[in-house]
Amino acid sequence: MTRSSCRTAALLALLLALPAAARPQAPALPAPPAPPPKAEEAPPPAFKISGLVYGDYYYVAQNHRDALVDQNGFWIRRVYFTYDHTLSKALSLRVRLEANSKGDFKSTGVNTPYFKDLYLKWSFGAHALSFGLAPTANIDFVDAFQGYRSVEKNPFDLYRWDSSRDLGLLLQGGLGKDQRTRYSLQFGNGSGTGSETDASKAVRGQLSHRWAGGLVLEAYADWQDRPEGRDVATLEAFAGWQEKAWRASLQYGHQDRREAGPDGSDLSLDFLSAFAAVQVSPRVTVLGRVDRNFDPIPFGETTDYMPFSDQAKSVFGLLGVDVTLTKNVHVIPNVEMTAYDQAADGTTPGTDVVPRVTLFFSW
Repeated sequence: MTRSSCRTAALLALLLALPAAARPQAPALPAPPAPPPKAEEAPPPAFKISGLVYGDYYYVAQNHRDALVDQNGFWIRRVYFTYDHTLSKALSLRVRLEANSKGDFKSTGVNTPYFKDLYLKWSFGAHALSFGLAPTANIDFVDAFQGYRSVEKNPFDLYRWDSSRDLGLLLQGGLGKDQRTRYSLQFGNGSGTGSETDASKAVRGQLSHRWAGGLVLEAYADWQDRPEGRDVATLEAFAGWQEKAWRASLQYGHQDRREAGPDGSDLSLDFLSAFAAVQVSPRVTVLGRVDRNFDPIPFGETTDYMPFSDQAKSVFGLLGVDVTLTKNVHVIPNVEMTAYDQAADGTTPGTDVVPRVTLFFSW
């Protein structure tokens, strides 16, 4: 390359570089601001106070006991005041007081509170062990599925097959990856919320499984040792189906009571109970239940709020409409009725009909 050619190439390169050199440089972008420090979430409160109340205005329209016909009034069937406290990730406790109006249609006096729950729970993984006065498995399970304890007790509780509480040890938990299978084992005094007065004890076991489609099956058995050999043994099976707007269930129970019948004979009791609740609008649910007692109800005359004849087999039914006024406040007009078969002496007890308006609220 000649000297002249070199000068020409250098001049061209200089001319090409001048526009780029003359172009203004974009200012450097500032560094993004540092994110604010993440606020620490406040720990949940260590304790919680809650409660519920339900009661009725009732009218005895018909009854197998003539003295009760036309009796009416207000009563509070349940008041709960509950204190829950979290001691640690594994330990918690519950203290619950309950009070009720007298339900025998003759007693007067104030509503005396008593301990309904009083237990310490140790949770480990999917399991929990409780010591103290705690719910019994079957009654708690059925009440939770049906959701209308405010209207009436479930058959085990209503017909006094068992108490809703017992003092002792309760082991509960879930099995499998999704914990759709649940179990419950309980060893207690067998004396309900009362004090222990003998050497007898009660053992209860329950197993349930919920399918994703809405079906739930449950089986339950217990053996309750009683003084003087009057032991009680129970078997029960429950099938339920739950959808968003409705749920229904069928429950069968069998119980043997040694030396509990007339003249010291053994008693064998059976019932079949069908329940359904259908939500017909966002604030209105229609519910109903029918129980067939295949035997007279022992001590039925002493049942609070709804005494039964203990002389004949019976069909108990209820029908109600649940109207939600606001969250946790419900008005439930309902009617309960019991029709009896012919008794052993050839007579038929009169039909029981009790219309009610139930108010339920919780906090």
